[in-house]
Amino acid sequence: MFNRPLIAIDIGSSAVKVVELSGGAQKKLRAVGLEVLPGGAIVDGQVQNQEALENVLKELLKKLKIRTAGRRAALALTGSSVLIKRVLITAKGADLGEQVYYEAEQHFQADMAEIYFDYAELGPAGTGGETAVLLTGAKREMVEQYIALMRAVGLRTGVVECGVFSAANMFEYNYGVSPGLTAVVNVGAAFSQVALTQGGEFLYARDVAIGGEEYSRRIMELLGVDRDNAETLKVAVSQGDGNVPDELHRVLGELNEQLVNEIQVTIDYYFQSGEAAGRDGGLTSLFLTGGGARILGLDAALAAALQIPVQIVNPFQRVVVNPKKFQMDYILMQGHLYGVAMGLGLRTMSDNT
Repeated sequence: MFNRPLIAIDIGSSAVKVVELSGGAQKKLRAVGLEVLPGGAIVDGQVQNQEALENVLKELLKKLKIRTAGRRAALALTGSSVLIKRVLITAKGADLGEQVYYEAEQHFQADMAEIYFDYAELGPAGTGGETAVLLTGAKREMVEQYIALMRAVGLRTGVVECGVFSAANMFEYNYGVSPGLTAVVNVGAAFSQVALTQGGEFLYARDVAIGGEEYSRRIMELLGVDRDNAETLKVAVSQGDGNVPDELHRVLGELNEQLVNEIQVTIDYYFQSGEAAGRDGGLTSLFLTGGGARILGLDAALAAALQIPVQIVNPFQRVVVNPKKFQMDYILMQGHLYGVAMGLGLRTMSDNT
């Protein structure tokens, strides 16, 4: 059963997205879809309404005709309970694990008994013979909530990883390894995640407290409409509908500027913190994914501020998609919603990075 593809389940603060792939090096799309969550079901990555989440996920799996018997899921974790740090370590061999644990205690500033912790060696780095190591951790309570959810819908858990890694892996699969410093920005509902990679190596990540929900909230305040109408207006203006108030364009522009500034701060912090020591050049490209990726003017605002190419990702660019089974317009126009889910779909039970 472990040879069967994992069912990729991306549980965000506004929706649950599912992707199922098949094949080896050349992936084929077997299922894709999403269901909107009731407000407050997920807050900062933590499950607040288990029953509602179970019902939504069961309905989505049923709609996609995915049978759960004997199947395992790949899950992504996000929020402040997820801990990520890249460090340089001089220890080798048997001493490496001990120093890694010490570094995790220092950087995570958490009781190690209360988190699930893992690490991956990235290879030689620095000038003193150090090894780059990626430390990851997540609160046990959070992980166990998701494992319990999978059991409730008839699945077992196969892989659990950080959502920012899922987005980075999706990007590399579809666009290849970039020799220059590249940013992959996942614009989610509650917040945005910025990941910096170069040459296939993960370098840095930061969460930004601005996402699609903030755009909807500002529209609700400006026009005095409910959330559903605010979402409709946000989508309409992002798709070029000219029959929207001018104030809406102003609000979107202001929020775009705030998000651009936060992304710029993230990049500046990376270079100022010493993380970029020994690396030449600045940021060469930026790729957007997530539900807020197509918000009107965001890509143009980023390109103007950073003076680099900015592109909205197609997570299915290298995936075989049967046009008789899937609506290609949906895949092309809404594919950006599935960046994290697609990255999860690439995972296998044997993965350890």
